[in-house]
Amino acid sequence: MEQPIEGNSSKKQHRWTKAMSRRLLEILADEVKKGNRSHNTFKTSSFTLAAKRISEEFGVKCLPDHVDNHLKTLRNSWTMIYKLRGNSGFGWDENLKMITASPKAYTAYLSAHPTHDKYLNKKIDMYDEMAIVLGKDMARGDFAKSFVDIDLQSHSKDEDKIIDFEVGLEEETPVVEKQAASSATSSAS
Repeated sequence: MEQPIEGNSSKKQHRWTKAMSRRLLEILADEVKKGNRSHNTFKTSSFTLAAKRISEEFGVKCLPDHVDNHLKTLRNSWTMIYKLRGNSGFGWDENLKMITASPKAYTAYLSAHPTHDKYLNKKIDMYDEMAIVLGKDMARGDFAKSFVDIDLQSHSKDEDKIIDFEVGLEEETPVVEKQAASSATSSAS
């Protein structure tokens, strides 16, 4: 798996298999959930842990630098996926985790960018883990909530609001306070 880097026989290049990449994303997604990444930078202990587990599970010598370098490669892929999702004429299939494009849009785009074929009309393996590990605007750790965590039944029809996710945080705060106040008065009755 490791081969000397050309021109430097003392350093070895680490070759990542698909299974190793998958495991790395799983490990780092767990680290994000534990709060071990702030401002899109992992703690050194997360890279050390990932390198140790990859080494043990795959019988290779994986160093924290290898993890950091591979994460850069994964980040490049994530950036491309993110950009492609925003292209005009492309869609997104949430169930399949796939960027979709009509045959016309697909052909036109690939004629200009033939190396991007691997991202279009194909399932993106480990998309959710990539979003957790590499995504920038996602809730992490203790602040992450899924739809299961949100109590939708406790609000009356009058409290139903359409949430505009483009609105700044300062404007969302009064809504939360109002809901908290409503809950307090209804429980006091």
